[in-house]
Amino acid sequence: MNARLRLFALLEAQGVPGSEADALVAALEAGAVAGAQCQVVELDGMAPASRGVQFEDGWDEGVRTVSEALVGIADREWSRRGGRSAGPLSWPYTSRM
Repeated sequence: MNARLRLFALLEAQGVPGSEADALVAALEAGAVAGAQCQVVELDGMAPASRGVQFEDGWDEGVRTVSEALVGIADREWSRRGGRSAGPLSWPYTSRM
């Protein structure tokens, strides 16, 4: 049994209504993706200088691309389950900054 299904089973056993359990799991999932996104953001500017400016520029662009993708994943999953959208402007790093 995967962790998601186990969590639903535990919440059901405690009498948590299905809609509330779904909201809790959606929040946990979005939070996990947000945590990963925060770790990715920390890689901005961390390219090995010995590789050259072009490599550094590509590195930083990759960090932005992955960060924005993670923001989109968390936002879509949260919205899909009826949660309030986090919105990309509330995240630590997007191209809109």
